Amino acid sequence: MGTFGTGPFSSDGAMDFLEELAERPPSQRAEALKRTFLLAKERPDLLGRDYFADEVVAAAAIVAATLPGGRQFDERLDSLVENDIVPDGRLNASASELASVALEALLFVGAPQGPRLQGWKNDTDAAEARDTIAALSQVLSLGGGRLDDLDIMWNEAADFGADGEMPDGTPSGIEQLASLLGVHNSAMGGGLGFALEVNEPFRVRRAINAMRYFGLAEPADFLDNVLDRSLNNESPDSLPSDDDFYDLMDDEIVRRAFKAKVAQIPTDFGRG
Repeated sequence: MGTFGTGPFSSDGAMDFLEELAERPPSQRAEALKRTFLLAKERPDLLGRDYFADEVVAAAAIVAATLPGGRQFDERLDSLVENDIVPDGRLNASASELASVALEALLFVGAPQGPRLQGWKNDTDAAEARDTIAALSQVLSLGGGRLDDLDIMWNEAADFGADGEMPDGTPSGIEQLASLLGVHNSAMGGGLGFALEVNEPFRVRRAINAMRYFGLAEPADFLDNVLDRSLNNESPDSLPSDDDFYDLMDDEIVRRAFKAKVAQIPTDFGRG
């Protein structure tokens, strides 16, 4: 039985795709990726016969690895190559021109009822697969256009939040944003229960404090209450729903609060 994992490169099909891409000269790899995306976009009827969902996800992650905010995918590819798991099939330049078509193909296979998100054996795996699609979608959606410095700050903070570590000298406002996004992105990708499962309580507390820093008092109080009840072993069925949290804090709400704080205290973000 083949391996089929939740990450972009954690299946046998993804590994085979990387090996095939590595056999091509670097100058031909972007065109090969484009053909994969166009096949998914234009011939959905061939899915499962001429191409597979895990290949599309792997191809999208190869593109994302070249874009701002895609460091986690670049580091994963680097690890695979350094450990001789796959040959080096990476692109040697930014592939921003592929971001739009890559996103379209990804959203086809990674739609809520799409093949990539179906058939997982447990809720944790399903949530992790959704999280992978969400992270890739975010990088690709921003990578198709020119980024201003606020987008770059946001993407850096998202990377730091996913890693759980901040480099020395990171401005305090970006540290706050990273703490918030580390938990927020987990919740948006897999639900509140998933966010509480994969983030230690001290990280959730940091996210709560960051929400207050950005003026998001109501979602901070909400998450503080949910965390306390969870730590007291209250039944998950009795906790507020994911939709209750999403109503208080989605990506757009966080972005508005972030931009407002940058305007209010630019020095916290390395400006001025």
